Formats: sequence, C-alpha cells, structure tokens
Amino acid sequence: MTNQTNQALEQAVEGKVIYLLALVAIVQFTYPVTAMGTVALILYELLYASMIVTGVIVGRDSRRHMIFLGITGFVYLAASLIYASNPGATWAVLLTYLALIPYLGMLVSILGRFLVIAKTITRDVLYAAVTLYLLMGAVFVPVYGLLDLLTPGSVRDGSFPNGPVAWQQLVYFSYTTLTSSGYGDVLPISWWARSMANLEMVAGVLFITIVMSRLVALYNNKEAV
Repeated sequence: MTNQTNQALEQAVEGKVIYLLALVAIVQFTYPVTAMGTVALILYELLYASMIVTGVIVGRDSRRHMIFLGITGFVYLAASLIYASNPGATWAVLLTYLALIPYLGMLVSILGRFLVIAKTITRDVLYAAVTLYLLMGAVFVPVYGLLDLLTPGSVRDGSFPNGPVAWQQLVYFSYTTLTSSGYGDVLPISWWARSMANLEMVAGVLFITIVMSRLVALYNNKEAV
C-alpha cells in the first residue's frame, strides 16, 4: 500500500472506531430485547442501522469501500425491516445473511489493514483490535444462518431440538465458538457447519496470538523512540 493509501485509511479510522466499537458491542450483546415483540425488534434493527452507517464512515478510506459498504448495508437494512414486520418472510432472512457477510467481511478487512499499518500503539489501535475481534464473531452469525437456512438442521439448539434455530441463538453460538467456550447446548450438525465452527475457533485463537504479538511490537517500537 502506498503512503497516500495508508494516510487515507488512518484518517478514516482514527477518532471514529470507538463509536463503531460501542455500536458493535451493543447490537451483539443486547439481542435478547428482540424477544419483546415487533416494536423492540424494529428498534433493534434501527440501532443496527446506526452501526451500518458508522461502518460506512469508517470505510471512507476509498470510494470503492464506501460504495460497497453502502450498498450491502442498505440491502441488509431493507431486508431486515421486512423481516421485522413479517418474520415468516424467509427470502428476507436469506437476503440479510447474503448482505451481512460481505459487509462485515469488508469491515474486518479495513480494521485488519489499519492494525498492520499502525506504527505506534494508540487508543484507536486498541479500539480497532477489540472491534475486529467482535466483528469476527459477528461475521460467522450469518454464515451459520445461511447454512441452516439452505440445509435445515445444520445447527441444532439443544433446548428446542425439533425446531429451527433462531438467529439470536446463532449469535450466542458464534461467540461461544470464537472464544472456544463450547458449552454444548447449541451444536453444529452438518459437515459444513462443523467446518465453519472449526474455522472460527482457529481464527479466534490465531487472532489472540497474532494481535497480541503485534501490540507488543508496537509498544516496543514506542519505547525505542
């Protein structure tokens, strides 16, 4: 990457990633409110919309990234609002998954590059590292959802073994997998679901190892200056 590209990325992320971190944490850990009814679900989706917008702002290091994030974010929001008003619209659920995977994947890529080009350890670097870890768990949620939608029974909830797995349970399953907690109440059943679970566990372990090494290296660089 050229110096100009690096500077554009730093300007896009610095000072804004803290807001993305706050919104990602809120939407990923307050999902139980969606069980309170349609109004609560719509309000949750609007909160998710604010995260989408913040993600577009963070991705303004290039016009291509902004357009990509804007289109996928808009598709997700439109489909999610349709789902909120009509939970039986399976096509809307499918569309939310197909839009979220590339959207969150792009944010992971942007923040990952930001950590790579960072020269010293700053608050923004730490915020970006935490946000990136949370987004890794978030991006696997629609992956599991897509697998279970296309091949019912790919993921099984032990509490409701004969029913479909709610997306809220997939959020729970993704983060227990990412952190290798593995409580065993929600299980990957199909080979592809198990493969994705393995990938997420490996990614979670590698993230801790690599990012911690990167942060230590940045700290040492700061001390050497």
